[in-house]
Amino acid sequence: MAKPFQTFGQSILRVDAPDKLAGRALYAGDLFFPGMVHLKILRSDRPHARILRIDTEKAETHPGVVAVFTHKDIPGTNRVGPRNKDQPVLCDDKVRYIGDPVAMVAAETEKVAEEATSLIRVDYEDLPGIFSPEEALIPEAIKIHESGNVLLERVLLRGDPDQAIKEADVVITNTYRTQMVEHGYLEPEAGVAKYEDGKITVWMPSKHAHFDHKEMAGVVGLPPEKVRVILTTIGGSFGDKQCLAPGYYVALASLKTGRPCKMVYDREESFIASTKRHPFLIHYTTGATRDGRILAAKVEIIADTGAYSSYGPSILVRGLVHAAGPYEIPNVYVRARAVYTNNPVAGAMRGFGVPQVVVAHESQMDILAEILKMNPFEIRLKNGMKPGSLTATGQSLNVSVGYKETIERVKEEITRRGVPISFGSKRYGWGIATMFYGIGLTGLPNPGFSRIEANESGDFTLYMGCGDVGQGSATVMTQIVAEVMNSEVEQIKWVIGDTDLCPDSGTSTASRVTYIVGRSVQMAAENLRSLLQETAASMIGAPKEDLVLDHGFFYPQEAPHQKISIVEVVKKMKKEGVSPVGEGTFSPETTSLDMKTGQGNPYATYAFATQGALVSVDMDSGEVEVLDIVACHDVGKAGNPINVEGQIEGGVSMGLGYGLMEEVILKDGVIQNPRFSEYFIPTALDFPEVTSLLVETEEPTGPFGAKGVGEPALLPTAPAILNAIATAAGVRAKEIPVTSESLWKLLKEKY
Repeated sequence: MAKPFQTFGQSILRVDAPDKLAGRALYAGDLFFPGMVHLKILRSDRPHARILRIDTEKAETHPGVVAVFTHKDIPGTNRVGPRNKDQPVLCDDKVRYIGDPVAMVAAETEKVAEEATSLIRVDYEDLPGIFSPEEALIPEAIKIHESGNVLLERVLLRGDPDQAIKEADVVITNTYRTQMVEHGYLEPEAGVAKYEDGKITVWMPSKHAHFDHKEMAGVVGLPPEKVRVILTTIGGSFGDKQCLAPGYYVALASLKTGRPCKMVYDREESFIASTKRHPFLIHYTTGATRDGRILAAKVEIIADTGAYSSYGPSILVRGLVHAAGPYEIPNVYVRARAVYTNNPVAGAMRGFGVPQVVVAHESQMDILAEILKMNPFEIRLKNGMKPGSLTATGQSLNVSVGYKETIERVKEEITRRGVPISFGSKRYGWGIATMFYGIGLTGLPNPGFSRIEANESGDFTLYMGCGDVGQGSATVMTQIVAEVMNSEVEQIKWVIGDTDLCPDSGTSTASRVTYIVGRSVQMAAENLRSLLQETAASMIGAPKEDLVLDHGFFYPQEAPHQKISIVEVVKKMKKEGVSPVGEGTFSPETTSLDMKTGQGNPYATYAFATQGALVSVDMDSGEVEVLDIVACHDVGKAGNPINVEGQIEGGVSMGLGYGLMEEVILKDGVIQNPRFSEYFIPTALDFPEVTSLLVETEEPTGPFGAKGVGEPALLPTAPAILNAIATAAGVRAKEIPVTSESLWKLLKEKY
């Protein structure tokens, strides 16, 4: 019988909560140094133009201005990007979207810096703007980049989908559109830098400190050892807060001025400068037999990646892999293209290209069920993944496949609750949606590194490269260490995201932190425990394997009175010149996708989920109210159940906004709603009752069986709401967000 967990799996208080609640946690915008210089950026006011001349003379002579920067003042490289180095730090030849950075002012106050940016004059030669991917694909369209307007095209092929479609009893084809979405994190982007003794230290929020460290060193033209990045408290990221951010600009300005520098975006600048969720255009064809067995899926995806690459390639490939959904479909064809436009840059956002395709494949499932007169649960159970299933990439799923269990739990809960009786103009209906999600990067090397040190005080320090972006990862990592070391949580200290002190744990993205970094933390703790145990055994005079570690003491199992403290063990090790440090490395086994067919094993494990949504629809006005959400997620093993439930509730809130209200509205590349008074996100008044149910099909390679839930929590919500609207109102929305106005139009067309 397995030993019960002491700490892991318990709903303990988040380790960062006291400092945040007491106001002791410092965000980048809170930092201050004497003599600090403040920065502001002049951004392009046109979507596409050649830069002919930048005149900074008036700005340079403005009282209080310390320095003015253009691309000529960048000592290193002027191109950055997580996948392709195509985005300028300060534009040199062209601007490609409204908001592109052109020049920067460093001044004694923020107000003076802002005044001076208005004195910079830029002569442009305007070029035609392209504001839709369809327009960008026209052969005669102007090229946004010299390489052309198609950033990436990939294909996935399994079986013979064309023949299978011909043989199908039922074939349905539909087109879906998803919108551009803002991340909406509470903390706007910020950074502070100080140049001292030939070294730049940058304090900033980032989802991958070591990536930004290397990239930043290239921009400022210094060797990496002369640049240090320290993560501040991160006020949310949802996939953003990496690459071109205030940290880069303060590093550049501090190097040039020799003074501490600070930059904080206001909310409008954050809207304009930050990356967005990719809008997708999806053409989807599904073929099935009369008894509901899906024979084929053919999908075409066109993604608007905006002016620069950012994470476009990664989003596109993940969307490609997940386009067929959590179903066994023997014949699949997916063609996916990411296309440059002169719209804001689209990048990484929670779900990474999967929220868009889930809207499509889950709508297709309900439409198919209606045509075949099948229950939505029945058709999903008939085609859903189970142990031994093959994915669209040909990967065999052998363990930790809790798809069926999530459906059955939601079905049971919805059946128990029933449907309210319609009255007046109100109609009610439940809708469901399911998903699967690969944990970690797609078919790429994906290692996590961590280090743990035992201290002479008897406690432990965990060194980890990736920050806690609000998801609670620091707490779960602490629980992992405490579980292995059989110690109190309070005995675990942590240093996170300091590139001088911490190993590169990888990025806080793709729901990889608990699974991959957490496993490396477990291995580091186990290695440290073994090292301490070996020294303790020599001190006690007992075999190493006979020793028990219990709350800071080693002792032989049969002779607990012969105990010796970790404090004594550590002191002896240090006296003998042995470092009391354990290191852990974990990289999940994956294979890259075949470039022609998309076949391969892109992830080592997958999360599964089902959500049900109860909505009311006012048939007169088109108003939709989400009344209830039942969310069941297979998480492998919940390291901190209440934190997992919080992740699910946060994902549901984001999914509700995605389905019903959030949209970055553009006109000729200009954001029309760049502030929260105009960009609507769900409030407490919009939030329904949420019941979170956990399925734990343990993943053998994860830390104590855990997988991930950060992104899966979001994925089924919007399509479940869309399916609920169709059940309640009898009309099918194929574009999101489904606003009251858009639904009212659909209702008027039908009734």
